Amino acid sequence: MRFAKGPVWRASRAAVKRRKVQTFVIGLVVTMSAMSAVLGLGLLEASRGPFEQAFGQQNGAHAVVAFDGAKATDQQLAATAHAAGVTGAAGPFEAAQVSMQMPHMGGPMQMTVVGRSQPGPGDVDRVRLWQGRWPSAPGEIVLDQPVGQVLPAPPGQDATTITGPGLPTFTIVGYAYSVSQTADAWVVPAQMAALHPDHLEMLYRFAHAGSDAQVKADVTAATGNLPTGTLTGFQSWHTTRAEMLAKLQSLLPMLIAFGVLAVAVAVLIVLNVVSGAVVSGYRDIGIYKTIGFTPRQVVRVYVATMAVPAVVGTVVGVPIGLVVGSPLLNKAFNGLGGQQQISPLVDAVCLLGVPLLVALAAYLPARRAAGMSAIAAISAGSAPRRGRGLKVQRKLAGSRLPRSVSMGLGLPFARPARSALTFAAVLLGVTTVVFANGLARTMSDTSAASDRIGAVAVDVGHDPAKSVNVAPAAMERAMRAVPGVDGVASQAGDMVGIAGMTSEVNVQYYGGDSAMMGWTIVKGHWLDGPNQIVAPARFLNRHHLAVGQTLTIESNGRTAKDVIVGEGITGGDGMFQADWSTFQQLAPGRQADGFEVHAAAGADRQALAAKLKALDPTWDVTVRDYGNPNAELEMFAAVITIVLSLVAALGVFNTVLLNTRERRRDIGMLKSVGMTPRQVVGMIVTSMGLLGLLGGIVGLPLGYGLHALIVSMIERAQGLDLAPSMIHVYSLPLLAWMFLAGVGIAVLGALVPARSAARSSIAEVLRSE
Repeated sequence: MRFAKGPVWRASRAAVKRRKVQTFVIGLVVTMSAMSAVLGLGLLEASRGPFEQAFGQQNGAHAVVAFDGAKATDQQLAATAHAAGVTGAAGPFEAAQVSMQMPHMGGPMQMTVVGRSQPGPGDVDRVRLWQGRWPSAPGEIVLDQPVGQVLPAPPGQDATTITGPGLPTFTIVGYAYSVSQTADAWVVPAQMAALHPDHLEMLYRFAHAGSDAQVKADVTAATGNLPTGTLTGFQSWHTTRAEMLAKLQSLLPMLIAFGVLAVAVAVLIVLNVVSGAVVSGYRDIGIYKTIGFTPRQVVRVYVATMAVPAVVGTVVGVPIGLVVGSPLLNKAFNGLGGQQQISPLVDAVCLLGVPLLVALAAYLPARRAAGMSAIAAISAGSAPRRGRGLKVQRKLAGSRLPRSVSMGLGLPFARPARSALTFAAVLLGVTTVVFANGLARTMSDTSAASDRIGAVAVDVGHDPAKSVNVAPAAMERAMRAVPGVDGVASQAGDMVGIAGMTSEVNVQYYGGDSAMMGWTIVKGHWLDGPNQIVAPARFLNRHHLAVGQTLTIESNGRTAKDVIVGEGITGGDGMFQADWSTFQQLAPGRQADGFEVHAAAGADRQALAAKLKALDPTWDVTVRDYGNPNAELEMFAAVITIVLSLVAALGVFNTVLLNTRERRRDIGMLKSVGMTPRQVVGMIVTSMGLLGLLGGIVGLPLGYGLHALIVSMIERAQGLDLAPSMIHVYSLPLLAWMFLAGVGIAVLGALVPARSAARSSIAEVLRSE
């Protein structure tokens, strides 16, 4: 209580009331910095264990185990839930491997369908139902899709029906996601009889599951009392984790880079703003000492003065960071299905760490000033110390530059430490702008090449379980005659064996005008002759292949020897494209499964699709809907860039505010000898423009280099070989624009306080002295 009523408290309260603008600016900067720190630390923390977070939220299964239902009863399987080491179990569920024709997905797909009455029975595998509802009657199905995935249509509509050979027709009523990958789709248990279940599924959690060996031992122990041969296979959560993290490896370097930039900007701005505010108060410190304040009391005054905006700014900024950051994390990690949340530990670190950082930033310069004599502190607060800065200013004064410009260029040298921190903040802002812009362009170009955006206008196909009125060959001839059709590529798919490979590979055969369908080739060329293969980089890198090598393809008891003539972008590590002659060689007599249609320039795709549908209604005609799979990540990068740029601009604003406060007497004298308000603004803006220009000079190559580093890490993580145009995305006009980004950030932050200083009257300034 003595402290609350003592001179320290009264002096700090008076300082807060007297410097309302400075207190507000510091509070605003701390708010933005706290928000930036939450975003940065949240990204870094989420990048450290994204799968583990999603797995924990769904209470994922350590083992997904398949059993032969003919050798054990449901009661025997349910009893395994009470085995030693088992901490949770769900099931048994009837399951079936079926072939289904997915909406707008080309050929049939093998799917594991499980009968399950609700998304989260028990404590294991709490499936997240993120759109629609759970099936409640036969004929309804829920598909396993990552959260945010582009969907064929809203659930429940007629367009979202699927079926397969000998299967009922299902209406898709919802989309859910299991991070444990326990199924591809779910139906009500009563529906399973029509799907002819071929195994039973149990889901287990174990007390110890730190390795695949432990999981295998746990499964063996839990199922040891079952009849021999009941256990047919299991999937460990470590396998699922490895597959998931392989998909995220391209994302994590980007998130880590943004996280580090956000934290660095937050720390630099706080140090710059708070230490600058203390230095600008050296004159007041001298006055405090002349009226009897001890050095310790002086330090306490300034720490207490900064504590008010620090606490308020942190309390306001952290929740804002949570509101902004949680949706961004969800968009960044939507492939995991779990609801990504910023850890409470991050909140606690920011709530405690930001005020402590402010206190430290105030304590160090205040302690240094408190050790000065009263006269030295007052003189230090009235004018910059003599040294190199004064020499630079004198040299600039003798130049032929306009006086307002030469004086403005010399201002940063008056407070080199403060200018250095401001420069660092602007530098990080420019680096972020360059890096984020380049990364967004690389991601967009890569997605456009992979998805062949703009090349295929219409997809034409049919359900293999149903007959068509017009045969494929006749359908192709008819489509070519339709006005607006510029090219037609026949297509068929199959699973084939490759000599020397242990697993089958998905091959897509192309004929006709396939070269028009937007294939991006990194090396070699597209299919232009018989017995040729084009393979994506992932496939080649996984199997250690290269352009020019020959593969022996095996299918239906027949073989074909094809040469790899090109490396493309489109496709995964288990597929490639082959020419139509290879298809005829391996499957003689089989016709096309579907077609890709290229439209003439200016053709209406919807009208064209209607004309193609009229040729034969038994064929499915779909307008290719090109979505941007990176739209959410690009928005994420844009939000982070805007936040960091605003924080950097606030740092410049504070620097100019402090500089004009320190030099108000000089500005008043300059105005008294004829300097116009416009020249005052020009002088102050020039001083910050110099820092912005330097920030652009240094930040441009830093952002460029960071982009090159992250892209190379993404290439290695995904097994990609990107085309040069996807890596070298910076054009000269774009580089020039981003070079000036630093100047823009500096000018934006300097303009308001500069105009305020220019409008102040000479009498008001001199009277305040």
